[in-house]
Order: sequence, then structure tokens, then C-alpha cells
Amino acid sequence: MNKITLSILTTLFVISCSQSSQETAPEQSVVEYVWHSAGADFTAQNLAKLINEWNQIITDSGMAMNGANILTPTVSSDNYDFIWVMKWPSMSARDAGWDYWMKNASEQWSQSIEGIMSFDTDNAFAFNVIDFTPPKVETNSESFSNRFHFCSFNEGYDSSSLDTFKIDVDSTLWSDTYWHVTLEPTFNPDPRPDFVWLDLWANNSDKDESLGKFMQSEYANRYIEMFTCNTADFNGTVIR
Repeated sequence: MNKITLSILTTLFVISCSQSSQETAPEQSVVEYVWHSAGADFTAQNLAKLINEWNQIITDSGMAMNGANILTPTVSSDNYDFIWVMKWPSMSARDAGWDYWMKNASEQWSQSIEGIMSFDTDNAFAFNVIDFTPPKVETNSESFSNRFHFCSFNEGYDSSSLDTFKIDVDSTLWSDTYWHVTLEPTFNPDPRPDFVWLDLWANNSDKDESLGKFMQSEYANRYIEMFTCNTADFNGTVIR
């Protein structure tokens, strides 16, 4: 597959509340990752045209969406060239958005992307946003770097261990732009992680600084002792 070079951005996940005549619990926001493959006609210019077309469809539809970005893996993958990310205020908003798309936009979009890129709706993976800690300093940069940790608990550790670890990590300033999100898959991956931890930074320089501090801290050994994790690193660009 083609390796695509893209810049990156930082985004905030917001939990929105469903309003009714009676007070209800807040709905969880959702982030969805859709795997994409680049075609023979893929170019930065063609991608930019498609992004503009896609944004117009989303705007005209009136669907609720908190934002979107594109993630490119730092190590090429056999499964995808890049990932189209959509941030939804709730799962009900996500379902309504896809319902609109399949009825009103899918056919035309398939024609627009032919030869440029492709995707399969079976490779669309939605996660509930369980918790997040915002950065100490927010930036206006349109790029970001991130790292996913797909983790299981080692023997003797559980979600309370993760809560304690999170509190301790949050007490340390790793870099001004560092923040993290805890995600929960809404599907059934095999194997299923006990939790997904997503680190984000404004740029690779901040990422390297933070990881250097982490590896020299007590938390590195605690991380290895408590969790077994697979990691994946990406660069990304905000597109909405």
C-alpha cells in the first residue's frame, strides 16, 4: 500500500448530555476509526478535494458531529494506509449520521473516491470515551501526534489499579501539550483489551520529551508491572 505523509492535530472529546423533560444521565461521546486504503490515483490534491466534498456533505446533512481527522501510522500497516476519524457526541448521533449517509450520500461518495481511496464499513470501529485529561496548555496547531495502548491487566491488577495509575500520571507535567483519553470498544475485538489508553501531543518533539521523562520515572516500571500493552503510533491532521 502507499505510504501517505500527513500532518496532525489535537482535538478535545466532549461529553454531551441528552435533554428531556426528566433529567437523564450524560451520554458518552464516541470516537470512530474507519480504515482506508489509498488507490492508484491517490494524491494530496485529490485527497484535499475529497475532504472538501465530504465536509460539505456533513454540513448540508445537519448531522451532529464534533469533528474529524485523518491518522497516518508511523509504521506502515497491511490493513490500511490511513484512518478517517469521526468524533460523535453520542452513539445515537453516530447511528443517525450513518443512517443518513447510507441513504443519501453513499452512492455518490463511492463514485467520487473511485481510484483514489477505498474503505469497507466492516472496518469502522467505534469507541466510547470513558475519561480524558486535557492538556495543561491548549494550542492552535492543526497537527498532533498520538500513541494508542491496547492493554490487559496483569495478574493482581484491575480497574482500580488503572485509576490510581491515572491519578499519579496526571500529577506529573510531562509536557505542556500532553493529554490522554481512555477508550472502550463498542465492538468485540479478539482479543478484547481491558482498556485502551490514548496519549496525545501537539507535535513529535513534545512526544519525545514526554516519553523520555516517562522512561526515566518510576511509572515506567509500574506500567510494565501492572499492564501488558500493544502500542501503535500515528500522526494526524484535523479535517473538520
